[in-house]
Amino acid sequence: MLSYIKTLKKHYKTEHPYKDPFKVLISCLISQRTRDSVTYPAAERLFKRYSSPESMSKANVKTIASLIKPAGFYRQKAKRIKKIAAYVSKYGVPDSVDELLKLPGIGRKCANIVLAYGFGKPAIAVDTHVNRISKRLGLVPWNSTPNQTEQALKKMIPKRYWNDVNTLFVKHGQEICKPINPKCDYCPLRSVCSYANQKHKS
Repeated sequence: MLSYIKTLKKHYKTEHPYKDPFKVLISCLISQRTRDSVTYPAAERLFKRYSSPESMSKANVKTIASLIKPAGFYRQKAKRIKKIAAYVSKYGVPDSVDELLKLPGIGRKCANIVLAYGFGKPAIAVDTHVNRISKRLGLVPWNSTPNQTEQALKKMIPKRYWNDVNTLFVKHGQEICKPINPKCDYCPLRSVCSYANQKHKS
């Protein structure tokens, strides 16, 4: 598995667009069921208008919604963003999975993303790309849940590489290992990929 990480690092950058824990948290919430091409412009509009948790907590929900539109479920997300901003303005961004999961709309994937890219703590955030690619590579069974995939990958990968997994697999999933019609012929992992080898045989 480590060799897969090192191979992908030759092709993709592993930096997250944000390093501030609050911005990582809010941008991840916006990203749910939303393309990156929509997520980050929406986040930038929001952060440009409200540069701190305090100012965002006092914002009108409709204004937040208009700034993050057309992100998926933008009205629901706007309400959650305001609540999270209010919490963070008082207590700061939580730095543990258990505490992050208590925030509205934050699941395990976003919690791990905040730990990894906001706090620099070892964490593996499993989204649809990470889960799909892990299955295609034969690293986990096809019926694995994101949580099961996360636990399996943690056992395979040294901690110092955990934070690379999400950014590398997401980039690879967006460009090569797509959900439909993956570009297996151009994949740097083709020789070790169970899915690609099976596809080639058929």
